[in-house]
Amino acid sequence: MEILKDISNLVFQGGDERLDILETGNNKYHINPTVYDNLFNRGSCTCSTLNPLTAKVLEETDLFETPDNIIATRDHQIKRIKSLLNYEGKDEFDLVFAPSGSDLAYLPILFSKILKPTKEILLILTCPEELGSGSQMAYLGKYYANRNQFGEEVEKGEDINLRYDVNLARFKARNDEGQIIKHSNEISDVLIQDKKKSKIGALVIGSKSGIEDDISLIPKLDKDVMWVVDLCQFRNSKSLVNHLLGMGCMVMITGSKFYMAPPFCGVMLVPKSMTQKINDSEILPKYTEGFDKIFSQYDFTNGFSNLKKHFRKKINKGLILRWEIALNEMERFNDIPRANSSKLIQSWNATIRNSILESNSFELMPHQEKTNQSIISFRVKSRFGTYLSYDDLKGFYQETVNDNYEIGSYTKIFFGQPVKYSCGAFIRVALGANNIYTLLQEEENTRFDNDKLFMKILDEKANSFI
Repeated sequence: MEILKDISNLVFQGGDERLDILETGNNKYHINPTVYDNLFNRGSCTCSTLNPLTAKVLEETDLFETPDNIIATRDHQIKRIKSLLNYEGKDEFDLVFAPSGSDLAYLPILFSKILKPTKEILLILTCPEELGSGSQMAYLGKYYANRNQFGEEVEKGEDINLRYDVNLARFKARNDEGQIIKHSNEISDVLIQDKKKSKIGALVIGSKSGIEDDISLIPKLDKDVMWVVDLCQFRNSKSLVNHLLGMGCMVMITGSKFYMAPPFCGVMLVPKSMTQKINDSEILPKYTEGFDKIFSQYDFTNGFSNLKKHFRKKINKGLILRWEIALNEMERFNDIPRANSSKLIQSWNATIRNSILESNSFELMPHQEKTNQSIISFRVKSRFGTYLSYDDLKGFYQETVNDNYEIGSYTKIFFGQPVKYSCGAFIRVALGANNIYTLLQEEENTRFDNDKLFMKILDEKANSFI
């Protein structure tokens, strides 16, 4: 099914080149987010399609009839996010919108420079190989793409502002055997030893394979550290979000992974205590230069009154539209009793794990039990018994998602893109909010029949792949 052309085109606007539909009719992930009727989707990652309910949101939107409608919609979206994530009667955070998690990664260094303009920045980054493709460059203060959210060309890899001096200390997610590494002691040592720099700790709860960092170290360390926690997969509870905010952490979320909105739509939750510090600071224009190519006034909520005036008045219609879709998905999933969704995820997890254990081609990644249950990561073996490399898996992924199949009424399949670690690579299958909503409508005894067939197809493809 194709939705109204003028509206569907807007879905692809307001972001970097990853949004582009190529000559093949798909984007770089080999998918077209507006074509969904025949797709069996177990990706729930950076790129998801519309579904019948979210397509209806687009078809009925009056979002762009007048400029006032657009601003009013953004204001309403702010209220909806706050309603979903705050406890009743509370207002714990301000918001900064951005097209993707990579764009959100610019904010900690911007805030650090505003609060401590004379200091170099030391940024601790965990799970770098399992974050968004542009996050590391963004944390370094460099353009991670060739185009910004306003459709303007920028120079990928170029410094946004030469006055920023960021030292990035990376702590990889997995060792050579694929086991998850706990870095709490090493992170503590690095942050404690360096007294002169402005320190940022960037942790992750829900990497591409569902890894969760140890956040218990946060209150044990120097209060001078600025913490940002990547929840971009957003497979997390309201209680965790508020726990992190209560510890003074900034929290990154997106609507385009678990909630399966079309790519890309991100937002940073900023504790009001930090917003107040930023507003109380003297914000020098020389430190916001360049970042006006990343953000606009409309990306910041009113709590950032002192900061907003340093940015242009440019509206990203595509981003507002994608958030409209994401919020409908969030609110729909929020109405599902938690016990029902949790039980379904556990049953699905067991079904997929059994398929992997029965296969000669697949092998679960180590420490799978330590990751989020709605994501399952596994290595793939060739028919010769060797693990497929990252480059091999990219070829396997592309070939598999481009072929045609018969899975009930579906003719296409989609799953998570390959992930690379130090000595290997793996693929992922995952459930998203719409998958859970749809599965709950089906008969329990046949609920996962298509998933079993899907895994059988992946197994057969692996056996025939050279």
